[in-house]
Amino acid sequence: MTFYNTAFSCEYSFDELQISVCDRWESGLLLYGHAELTSASPDYEDEFYVSAIRLDGGARLVRPTQSITSFESELFRRIAAVIEDDKTLSGRHAAELFASELEQFKELACDRAFKMQREQVFIAVA
Repeated sequence: MTFYNTAFSCEYSFDELQISVCDRWESGLLLYGHAELTSASPDYEDEFYVSAIRLDGGARLVRPTQSITSFESELFRRIAAVIEDDKTLSGRHAAELFASELEQFKELACDRAFKMQREQVFIAVA
């Protein structure tokens, strides 16, 4: 049961993230930063996608549209591909973090809903 209307998101920190270059996993390019993990949809709230990336040093990358082909959009796609893939170490860590954060969020939302119902009963009785 969904207790919220907006998409849930949380921040995943990554360091020494390796991306695929020329179909090889190169260790010469290591990335550090934070990715915003956002729930896919209310029907698939346990699944996430990377909606934004902030590299250490300040560069901010947003999820590109289909028509944009720039270095930044390609970099975003490659970083997101690693984080969204549960076959990579970073992907497994991101999935675990997202599941844990979402569970805590649901518990808080459930507690808030229960408290609001209880307050409404008290108001109706008064």
